[in-house]
Amino acid sequence: MEEFIARLLDLQDCDRDIDRLKSDLESIPQEMKIHRKDIDGHEARFSLFRGNLDSIRDKQKKLTGDRADNVARIADYKSRLLSLKSNLEYTAMLKQITHAEKMNDLIDNTILEAMYEEDDASQVLERALKERDRAVKRSAIREESLREKLRDLESSLAALEVSRFEIAEKVDHKHLKIYEKSRSTGHREVITGIRHGSCGGCLTKIPPQRAGEIKAGITYTCPLCGSYVVWTSDSSF
Repeated sequence: MEEFIARLLDLQDCDRDIDRLKSDLESIPQEMKIHRKDIDGHEARFSLFRGNLDSIRDKQKKLTGDRADNVARIADYKSRLLSLKSNLEYTAMLKQITHAEKMNDLIDNTILEAMYEEDDASQVLERALKERDRAVKRSAIREESLREKLRDLESSLAALEVSRFEIAEKVDHKHLKIYEKSRSTGHREVITGIRHGSCGGCLTKIPPQRAGEIKAGITYTCPLCGSYVVWTSDSSF
């Protein structure tokens, strides 16, 4: 293997590690976003259940107020009975009292139902609160772990970038320029092996004579993708 290829391989290995670390670094904010989205979901459920409980309690307050108004109305009706002068008026007032008392019975039943609803809603809200708190705790632990991982990755990346600089300094400028240009176009394997008689980078068929030269240790530059094609342990014609 030619010396410049060996140096470029070292550089490519270093770049592969850098690419992997950068990919891991990019995934961390997304993971954190997923955890926060999960928390937001629990918060939304908790708010929904709390709103439902508040609505039931508001309904109870209104029913209690309606009942109090009805009781006052019945008392007023009864006090006015003594001042009525005709049987017709007296009978009409009794009907109003009876109607108001029936309304109170209905209100009492509705209040009782609302009390059961409140009990159920309170239990649902309590479960939602516990689920939310557990999710918040899990997320906090996971996020701290991700932040620690982020710090480790950033430290490793900084060290690798120093190593890359040192490796790149040892590569001939002409070959380094070709390598960097190839990577800038999206190639992540500028140095590649011959695979079944083809370039490992773009699968372009390599003439048999050239393939033989590659096996003998001569580097071949692919005319299509620009990769340096060399003979590797898993190469084949």
